[in-house]
Amino acid sequence: MINITHKIYIQADINKIWTYLTDFSHSLMFNRFHTNMELPANYSLRKMETFKINHNFGFGNYDMVAEIKDSVPPNRLSISEYCPDDPKKGFPHTVDLKIDPDLLKKSRLSYTVSGTYGSRVQDLSFKPILRGVMKEELLKIKNAIESSETAHKAMTSETAKPI
Repeated sequence: MINITHKIYIQADINKIWTYLTDFSHSLMFNRFHTNMELPANYSLRKMETFKINHNFGFGNYDMVAEIKDSVPPNRLSISEYCPDDPKKGFPHTVDLKIDPDLLKKSRLSYTVSGTYGSRVQDLSFKPILRGVMKEELLKIKNAIESSETAHKAMTSETAKPI
């Protein structure tokens, strides 16, 4: 069984991070294992329980289902990803995201992945790869959120002077 947690501080309000993370068409595509996603046209976290997501873990493509297991806005989100035709196929796993406010650094995002390839040998060889992919994904999420925060501040502070 693999269980990896990474934490990162993001210079943004907890609600802004939550909004970004729950926009799956953007946030989930930062994971290089995710190759395609099928979201309903007007999806909503409250109405949507599952959606399709295609993974490539380096051993071929797997059509998987992402299922929202827990959602406590704006603090906690849990998504289970598995192959519907064979739960042991691919890398069935759970992604747990937790956002905590931090007075000095705005917010802390904790990202945990728990799952298994089905054998200890496969898990041991995949763990360092997964660790690197998670770090890369968190940095991309942090940069996307913080750059949008900076752009928003610049736009609001640059008001035109009336003539």
